[in-house]
Amino acid sequence: RCNCMNRIEFMTELASLLQDVPVEERKEAMQYYNDYFDDAGEENEQQVIEELGEPATVAANIKADLRGDFQDAGEYTENGYTDARYEQKNMPTERESHKESQEEYRGGYQSYEEQRPPRTSKILKIILIIAIILMAGPVIIPVALGIAALIIGCVVVLFAVFVALVIASIAVVIAGVSVFCVGIINLIPELAIGLALIGTGLILSVLGVIATVASVRLCIIVFPGICRGIVWLCRKPFHRRVVA
Repeated sequence: RCNCMNRIEFMTELASLLQDVPVEERKEAMQYYNDYFDDAGEENEQQVIEELGEPATVAANIKADLRGDFQDAGEYTENGYTDARYEQKNMPTERESHKESQEEYRGGYQSYEEQRPPRTSKILKIILIIAIILMAGPVIIPVALGIAALIIGCVVVLFAVFVALVIASIAVVIAGVSVFCVGIINLIPELAIGLALIGTGLILSVLGVIATVASVRLCIIVFPGICRGIVWLCRKPFHRRVVA
């Protein structure tokens, strides 16, 4: 069997082996095998070569038939050279091969559809979630309330701390202004005491203003972030998970 050549190589070697055959008979034999390849199609080229055998064997059969040695081999008729050994071969054509591939694809797709697990019903999921909530409710609800109370308590304490800082800063400003005013009043009777009080009042006022501005600025930055975090925590349980 020849599994290492293609159609062109097969026909070329066969033609070279039939050089001693009369021209007319050689042309008819070559035309017969060329048509045989055409009917089989390119995708069945190797199968045809395997069925025909070596080009030397085919050439020997043709020459033997011309000599009248074979009764069941090819013959020269009014329609040209024919070989009865290959007339009944059912070689698939291109259209048949395409049809078979389509049927295999459909069969594979149907088997995939049969093997694919059915989709879970949404109603069944909802019922299952409700059942879990009812069973775990006595434990989950108190824990959830405790966590919520802890979060609210932390937020209230943090808010109170920042408010206390702002109030304390404002109080320092007020105290500084008051000391400054007392120092002005004491300038006439006690110059030294008055100057000391004025200096102390200015220092307190400046420090109080700086602390007040810093506290207010910190509140503007921190409070919105705390609010966004609370909103995010509240919305997270209701977000649907994205399945990758």
